[in-house]
Amino acid sequence: MPAMTPKIPWLPSSVQPGQKVERCPRCGARAFFPWTLRRDLKTVTPVRTWVCAECQLTEERPEEE
Repeated sequence: MPAMTPKIPWLPSSVQPGQKVERCPRCGARAFFPWTLRRDLKTVTPVRTWVCAECQLTEERPEEE
């Protein structure tokens, strides 16, 4: 059995009830959800960071205004 990597303390470790989730592209768990929103200064578009509560994968996706 492979060793588990420790969870990163500032990333969420659970999904809230009723939260919109997708299947994680890395681990396949239904725990991939939108987390933080920021504005990309180069393109001036909003970017949403998605995070997986199980494997801690993060991914940035452009978001409509």
